Amino acid sequence: MFGDMSLIQVFKSSPTMVVLLVCSIVTVGFAVERLMYFMSSSVDGRRFMNELASHIKASNARAALDFCQRQKSPIARVMTQAVANMNRPREDQVQRIDTAIELEQVEMERNIGVLGTMANIAPLLGLFGTVVGIIRAFADIARTGSGGGAVVAMGVSEALLTTAAGIIVAVIATVFFNVYVRRIRSRVAQLEDARESWFTLVHQYQRQRRGTASPAAAQQTQKQPQPVNA
Repeated sequence: MFGDMSLIQVFKSSPTMVVLLVCSIVTVGFAVERLMYFMSSSVDGRRFMNELASHIKASNARAALDFCQRQKSPIARVMTQAVANMNRPREDQVQRIDTAIELEQVEMERNIGVLGTMANIAPLLGLFGTVVGIIRAFADIARTGSGGGAVVAMGVSEALLTTAAGIIVAVIATVFFNVYVRRIRSRVAQLEDARESWFTLVHQYQRQRRGTASPAAAQQTQKQPQPVNA
């Protein structure tokens, strides 16, 4: 496959290739795991907030909480904390929602560091394998006392395979790392926008309740008997 050597012989002759094979498996595994996570937790944030707002405007906090708990997405978990603490002071609500957003961000970033690490070390491992392979090729020439262009070319080609393998692993890891970092930024921005929409919604709801309560209080005052002057 590679000159007179098969792929199995390449792995047997170069321990660095075995390490790079493990790195490639780890890279693909974590890339697929994060892909499944982002696909399964994807949701239309605008549509979600509109449906949540319909429950709040109907003064049905229980239905709003149940709606959030049924969804399996970051925005739903953040809004679960928001609905559950909507009667607390604004400072407490901000703290709890911000904590929920930070926890979701940590979950999004899980295993992303592994991809970044693979993107950095894979080319170095490939270069290390190349250097070791060239050293071994020239050591064999010195030991046998015979060489020539064919022998040197065979040793160098075997060594350069590690560089090629390292670059391939690094490219895969870098592409997925950049895609997921951008996806995380988008998700966090969506959560922060949902937080601001929530406080606007709560403010409108509280103003609506005060507006509803004021005529009722005035009507109750009118029904009270007036004192009779002596």
